[in-house]
Amino acid sequence: MGDVVWAQVRSDAGRLVDRPVSELRQVRLERHEPVWQPERYRGRRAIATWWRLADQARLVGCGTLQAREAALSLEFDPQVVTFAAWPVRLSWAGSALSYVPDLFVRMADGQAMLLVCRPGDGTGSRWAQAQELLKAAGRQAGWRVRVHDGVEDAVVARNRQRLSRWRHTRLRDAETERILQQVFARPQPFTEGIRASGLPELPTVARALHLIWSRGLLIDWTQPFVPAHSLVWSMGAR
Repeated sequence: MGDVVWAQVRSDAGRLVDRPVSELRQVRLERHEPVWQPERYRGRRAIATWWRLADQARLVGCGTLQAREAALSLEFDPQVVTFAAWPVRLSWAGSALSYVPDLFVRMADGQAMLLVCRPGDGTGSRWAQAQELLKAAGRQAGWRVRVHDGVEDAVVARNRQRLSRWRHTRLRDAETERILQQVFARPQPFTEGIRASGLPELPTVARALHLIWSRGLLIDWTQPFVPAHSLVWSMGAR
């Protein structure tokens, strides 16, 4: 096994090309097309689904439910700008074995990150080899590497899944935000605050839920979000 990690990516023309991973330091792989997609067939335990990035005209492939959870966690992370699925295949020089990370992520500070989902049998030799390959690729290309274990608070995950419907910035409204910040300066249940705002109920609910998603309004994420009962407050609340 060689020390050099090789990367297979798609060119702008869509052709598969192989390069040492060290040559990809400045390449925006989040803009590249996938080098691989999961096969769909009857009896397949993994699923193939698509995650629509908020406010971006792109879909991100998720080969498993765990990958979809990872995509949702990235959308919720304010330090993440964008991400793409399967744009690179990694292998050691001279080896036939290869590995395709689940997601390639671009962070707000410009840093790139590989996100991989730990497989269900993530204690075997194959996973250990994949981790060694990923770490070497990260060192040679200057990428961070994150393993998504799928182990997180179930209530937080459900709240995030529910509120993700309102993640799109088209719901942002400066005047509504100003009023709701004043209303929720005193912590109170979500529905009471909406009524107290004096604003039209339906659009205000959607805009308020977007503010919760984007942390413009705060909730206790470790408790189930129930609009009639869950307390909401603004950053400067007393």
